[in-house]
Amino acid sequence: MSDVNPDELTSPGTVSDPELEKQRAREAAERERESRTSDETKFQELRREEQEHDAAEIVADVPPPRDED
Repeated sequence: MSDVNPDELTSPGTVSDPELEKQRAREAAERERESRTSDETKFQELRREEQEHDAAEIVADVPPPRDED
């Protein structure tokens, strides 16, 4: 197993490059926005599917049509 040189590792807050830190902050903010948007969309999608399922059950309860002979 090779030794890890800590100087080769980077993580937020440990890099002395302000532009890189700004880029990371922008990317994190974008991921957060996408996450929040997708959660709302997923909730709305599940509600719609639930309503469609409820409507399908109601339609299924309708008796078959009568013969008009």
